Amino acid sequence: MTSNVKRFLAASLLSLMPSVALAEQYGVEDLLSQRHDYVSVVKEETIQLPSGRLEGNASLRPATTINDFYISNWTGVNTFAGYSVTGTPNPLPPSPLAPVAPPAISGYFQMITPLLTPLTQLYYYTTNPADPTGAAKTCRWILTLTVTNGVCSGTINQAAFGTQGVICSLSNSQTFVDPMTCQAQVVTAIQ
Repeated sequence: MTSNVKRFLAASLLSLMPSVALAEQYGVEDLLSQRHDYVSVVKEETIQLPSGRLEGNASLRPATTINDFYISNWTGVNTFAGYSVTGTPNPLPPSPLAPVAPPAISGYFQMITPLLTPLTQLYYYTTNPADPTGAAKTCRWILTLTVTNGVCSGTINQAAFGTQGVICSLSNSQTFVDPMTCQAQVVTAIQ
């Protein structure tokens, strides 16, 4: 994938976030300056999440944290969710997920968990729920959060499956973990 295509896709994902979410996390200028961080995969890759600090006083931590997941379906057909998630959903991953044209976001879900909790959140989207690794386009993402000495860090493992030529993508500039709370935001796309 050329650098120009990566930049185009990254800019597309940047325009997808609701303005309220952008205002809570980063300034728009900060997001746009990081467009070169977009990552796509056709097989499997693990990516270290950048740290992103949310506004507010770190000493006034809430008892829970929220993991926000944004998904774009650019396959042209409905995709169906599978997941193994921890916490209280608000809501569960949408399924089916209707296709939209890039750069639009197709769906969103949250998981509410205890503050500074190590965990693994796994979700995938496929065009063929009866055979996700066969005649399908399937993308799987695994968010893993770890806590060491009261500081949270995380990784995303993304993998592509199926015989239909899928591209699984992660917006590295909009995906982060807050080291003080383990609040994570993950922005992904299936194409």
